[in-house]
Amino acid sequence: MRRRTSLAAVLALGVTWAASACGIPSGKAPEVIGDAPSDFDQSSGTSAEVYGPTDKPEETVQNYLKAAAGDPDGRNDRLNAFTVGGEQEFSDPSTGLDLLAGAHVAIDSNAGVGSATVKVTGSVVGTYLSNGSVRMNSAPRDYDESFTLQRESLQDNWKITVPPNQAMLDYSYFTTAYEEVPLYFQAGQRDLLVPDLRWIFADLDPEIDRRLRLGWLLLGPSEFVSVAARNAVPEGTAGRVGDEDGEVGIELTTALGDAVDEDTSRAIAAQVAWSLGLDSDFTLTVDGGEAFHGSLDNWRAWNAIPASDALSETGYFIAEDTVWEYTSNEEVTTASADHTWVGFTLAGLRQVAVGVDGRIAAVVQGAGTDTLQVGTRDDAMQVMAQLSGSLADPQWLSDTTVMVIDDGTPTAVDTRTGAVQTLEVGDAVTSLALAADGRRLAFVEDGLAWIAPLSVNADGNLQAGEPKPIGLDITDVTDVAWSSENYLWVAGVRGDDRLLMVAVDNSRTEVQDWTLGLDIAQVAANPADPVESSLNRGEPVLVVANATLYRVHFSGPVEVENGNHAVAATAPFTVPQ
Repeated sequence: MRRRTSLAAVLALGVTWAASACGIPSGKAPEVIGDAPSDFDQSSGTSAEVYGPTDKPEETVQNYLKAAAGDPDGRNDRLNAFTVGGEQEFSDPSTGLDLLAGAHVAIDSNAGVGSATVKVTGSVVGTYLSNGSVRMNSAPRDYDESFTLQRESLQDNWKITVPPNQAMLDYSYFTTAYEEVPLYFQAGQRDLLVPDLRWIFADLDPEIDRRLRLGWLLLGPSEFVSVAARNAVPEGTAGRVGDEDGEVGIELTTALGDAVDEDTSRAIAAQVAWSLGLDSDFTLTVDGGEAFHGSLDNWRAWNAIPASDALSETGYFIAEDTVWEYTSNEEVTTASADHTWVGFTLAGLRQVAVGVDGRIAAVVQGAGTDTLQVGTRDDAMQVMAQLSGSLADPQWLSDTTVMVIDDGTPTAVDTRTGAVQTLEVGDAVTSLALAADGRRLAFVEDGLAWIAPLSVNADGNLQAGEPKPIGLDITDVTDVAWSSENYLWVAGVRGDDRLLMVAVDNSRTEVQDWTLGLDIAQVAANPADPVESSLNRGEPVLVVANATLYRVHFSGPVEVENGNHAVAATAPFTVPQ
């Protein structure tokens, strides 16, 4: 096993911030051409709040710590609006914006009419990078800076004489002013996209928004996602995005001339449609020729998560060696007209995963021996004989491959031949959760949550990239599940919290209310529809806590009942389609 951060080292951090590798591929930088913005005095669009100097020194500094947000092309102009002379040199935009958490802004008690000193303390928890990604620090860095301000008269606003060179951004403002805009890259040669989480100022003019996203897309995937996916756009491609008669047009010029084949053009169109969120018609031109005209709907199937109208709000669980259904009407049953696996019974049945063809992968506990059995309710179940340890958490990786924990090691099983392949991501893993795209694996080890990228070659061989921790201040983790393509449910302990949603780059953590006192052992959830960008959770969310099944609503968990009795259950699971 490759060694990662030790448990002791992680616990010693005691903070939410996690290391996230977000590299930019080397080589010629892409060129993205668009109209230059002219509203440098604003963060972006017409409704954006403008932060500028005021007649209060503390407020002026607080505003300064927000002013870097917005269109990066206008960053220095907005910051220099706070400085005496307006000609301050700030850090190069390529170094990103340091994120300052817990900022405490206090004025010096000896401030005069024309001069003041404001002290700012806090913690630098990460950096918002120029490619839209966030790199959280493994441990926060203390921040302690004094700002000298001056003004000519009582009627004037305060100005900063010499601000710090490094451009800063208030982290709490970042978490409210920026929204997730994942980029998408192709999973090998498949008609499948893998998301790469990025963030953008939420109030940008649409043309500027698309120009930034296209530029990030041309740079390629982050180091983490590059293990799982590739950029179909050839390296060194230049791009232009515009709007003519209300329709978006994207022009790409590659270094290959007219050598881009049809399959590559299709993959590029899928990446562009999803990465730029083009839900209305657009035209893609590659090397002077029209490659595609249509909308995101044409490429909907390239995302493994179904649309919301195809997502079932039905959950399943095991009780008394039988698969039960929890319906959208909040009833439980062992009979279903739609799903043959409901009511499946087998002595020692512990966990079940259902494939897209309705086949069951079941972990069955016998007399001192666990088996993985695969089949349908109506046919004889086939035992995967090459597994020999304690088994848990079966997951369908593909139509023919099941992943399962075998004595603490994630293991892929070819259900046609029974051949097994182990993944080098851990040897004491207790829980697994595959992303819908099958290219990212969340898991629990040493009471902590982790995520690793997966690659699958043409022969079906698997390889895992270096895992990274998720939610470093969440301990005693028992289970994880995907709440969206970019967020994880983490069942663990953080103060009084027992269930949290954490972004895969650790830049956001959202708490599920009213979980104090719940000893959550297992969690299952449908992921949110990725087109519904305002949502980071799907329905239903089921947990087993204190040996009882709960449905987790936005307002809190509610016991699932069968008649007037709480349901005692284990191993909840969902089947998105």
